[in-house]
Amino acid sequence: MIFLFFPVLISSFFIFPVDLRTIHLDRNRALTYTVIMIYFDMDGVLARYDINGYLGETPPFKQTGSHYFAGLEADSVAMEMFKTLYKEIPGSVMVLTSVSIEREIRTEQTMDKILWLLKQFPDFDFGAHFLSTSTEKRNIISNIRGMSLNKKDILIDDWNANLYAWTANGGTAIKYLNGINSEQSWPGTVLYSNEGAGSCLNHFRTLWYSLNSSF
Repeated sequence: MIFLFFPVLISSFFIFPVDLRTIHLDRNRALTYTVIMIYFDMDGVLARYDINGYLGETPPFKQTGSHYFAGLEADSVAMEMFKTLYKEIPGSVMVLTSVSIEREIRTEQTMDKILWLLKQFPDFDFGAHFLSTSTEKRNIISNIRGMSLNKKDILIDDWNANLYAWTANGGTAIKYLNGINSEQSWPGTVLYSNEGAGSCLNHFRTLWYSLNSSF
């Protein structure tokens, strides 16, 4: 079994670190379209969106040495959902997050996001369940598998561009309403953070059961 202990750039996305033979948990099972996979976004979902980090000619999140992502506040609702599902469905819950395409800041952002996740959730196995990408999120999964997404690939994200691209490639997208974004611009399934983790989990499980029964 081959492990890499340094960041590796493959087709504009980082795997850090990863077992190349079991990436995406089980390639053979994934190819049979039988396994539900849940991908949580970080910025605006697991971590609360901070508009100040994106202001200015060179916003803090783009500044090398700022370690912007290391200091973000966790979204307690999304984080409770993530921890619950991570334990309920072993091997099926991932973090899929965007990082800069600029080489000098990309590694810092990736490391900061991993350390942030471990601080919030020490039991998180980032070697098997963390993916960062500098391209569209749908591309990293499709590139790994060599085929399009399927309905059991579920993305929980707050940004419409990611949601539309994910569904266009065959996946199921859920918009997380974090108090800043709007449901009017998304016609699909939504989770309301202001309803609490229990309600969000119930809504998600309803979708999950319907997907299981359809295959």
